[in-house]
Amino acid sequence: MARWVGVKFKGKDVWARVGPDGTIAEGDGGKITIVYSLGGKAYSTFRSRVKVADGAKPEEGPEAVVQDTPRGSRSKTKGKAKTNSTIFGGGPSDIEDSHAIHLWTDGACSGNPGPAGSGTVLIDGDKRLEIAEWLGNGTNNIAELTAILVGLKELERPVRRNLVVHTDSQYGIGVLAKSWKAKANTELIQEIKRELRGIPRVVWHWVRGHEGVELNERCDELARQAISQRGSSRQEV
Repeated sequence: MARWVGVKFKGKDVWARVGPDGTIAEGDGGKITIVYSLGGKAYSTFRSRVKVADGAKPEEGPEAVVQDTPRGSRSKTKGKAKTNSTIFGGGPSDIEDSHAIHLWTDGACSGNPGPAGSGTVLIDGDKRLEIAEWLGNGTNNIAELTAILVGLKELERPVRRNLVVHTDSQYGIGVLAKSWKAKANTELIQEIKRELRGIPRVVWHWVRGHEGVELNERCDELARQAISQRGSSRQEV
C-alpha cells in the first residue's frame, strides 16, 4: 500500500503520493507522482503545480500503475521498444485530451526547394515551448517533418503520457502514421520513428492549414520567422 493526499491539479481533484513524514514526496528534478484515481496510472508533475485540498489528510491506497506499456507491446526483435499504438484522426476526447502532451507543427519553404524553416509549439501541462528552426535550403516536406522531429526531441524521457500531434501535413501523417512508402527523406523519417518509440499512444490530428486555427497559425508564423531572420529561436511562453 502507498499513502496519498488529495490535491488540486489544473482544477481537478487528484491524489499525490506522500512520504513517511506525511508531506508530498518529491523525486528527481522536484517532480511528484499523481494519480486521477487510487490504483490508477501514475503521472508526474512539478510540486508547484498542485495545491493540497482543504482539510486533506494522507490516506492509504493501492500503488499506482507506473507502467503504461500494455503486454505484448514491445518488439521481440532485439528487444527494441516500439510505439504501442498509433491512431490517425481520433475522436474529440483524443484530440482534446487535457492529460496528453500536445505537439503543434508546421513547415514553410520560400520556393520548393528553397529557404526553409519549421515552427513547433509543444504544450506539456502548464509548460509551453515555441521553437522556430532555420533549416537552410530544403523542401516543404523536409520542413514539415523537421517541425515534428524538433518537438519530439524536446520530450522528457521516458514519456508516460499520450501524445497528440497536430499538423496540416498530409504527407507527414502519411509516411509516419498511414504506412505510405517514402521515396525521399527516408533517414529523417526513420529518425522520427525512433523518437516515437516508447510513447504509450500517439494520436495524429490533421488540421486544415490557413483556416485560422490558432496554434497552427502560430507554427506557420514561427516557420516563416525562421526564414526571414535566417536563424533559429526558442522561448517558453
